Amino acid sequence: MSGADVKTAFDAARHCDAMAPVLGLTITDAQRPVVLQFLTIAHGMAEIVFAAPIDEASLELAPVFRPGFPESTA
Repeated sequence: MSGADVKTAFDAARHCDAMAPVLGLTITDAQRPVVLQFLTIAHGMAEIVFAAPIDEASLELAPVFRPGFPESTA
């Protein structure tokens, strides 16, 4: 197994500490336990989705949503 194949455990606190400033979020000490709880839940949900077998040949890209008025075709 190569170094790239090694999977490290998800660390919700480390992820929170790294991403909150990037996203411009301030997480208070009172909010932090619940934020960490939900990050852990979201990670578990993502693992389930990523584990689902998907045939690469059957993937179709969804259209891009652009908010606002539709562009004029005239």
